[in-house]
Amino acid sequence: MAKAGKTRTSRASRARTGGRGPISKRWIYWKRRYSNPVRRDWVLLYTLIGIALSCVGALVNVRVGGIMLAATISAVGLLRIVPSSWQKTWVNRSAATDAVSTLLAAALLVFLTLTLPST
Repeated sequence: MAKAGKTRTSRASRARTGGRGPISKRWIYWKRRYSNPVRRDWVLLYTLIGIALSCVGALVNVRVGGIMLAATISAVGLLRIVPSSWQKTWVNRSAATDAVSTLLAAALLVFLTLTLPST
């Protein structure tokens, strides 16, 4: 005897269920989000480029790579201090705390870089 109710065993097609799959939804989100990048995106891009360049510099000499990485970190810290429209790059954090912590990290990195024994 057949059961009452749904007897369909195969899964319904997307046309009948409506909507898009999770991958296409994510693709549409990223395409819309990054078609007009904001300042936060540019800061992230330049930071990643600075890190990549410091890795290349580290292949030349470890000290050069360390100093380049410290320069990238300190640039981000100094950018945090800049007033007005650049403040929209970060949200819900203290500017002084961010600036001090990044500049301290850069100073420690320079110190470690310069105190490494040369080979």
